[in-house]
Amino acid sequence: MIKTKWEYCRANDFNELHVLGRQGWELVGVTGAGSAELEADRGATFYLKRPVPSIREQITSEQRDRALTERQGTE
Repeated sequence: MIKTKWEYCRANDFNELHVLGRQGWELVGVTGAGSAELEADRGATFYLKRPVPSIREQITSEQRDRALTERQGTE
């Protein structure tokens, strides 16, 4: 069984959570704020996690295309 490896992120800005969510981050905890404070974005720390991408996922299509072009130039 392959274990999932995780990377972690911490944010202090409630408005940043939307952007982080689109990047694959999942909110797993909030500390230092009550509900009223959370809405006012005072003192809250947000903890997020996401699976560490495989090497295949890390390589962008641009990088892949560049590597293939360079490889064809050497053959």
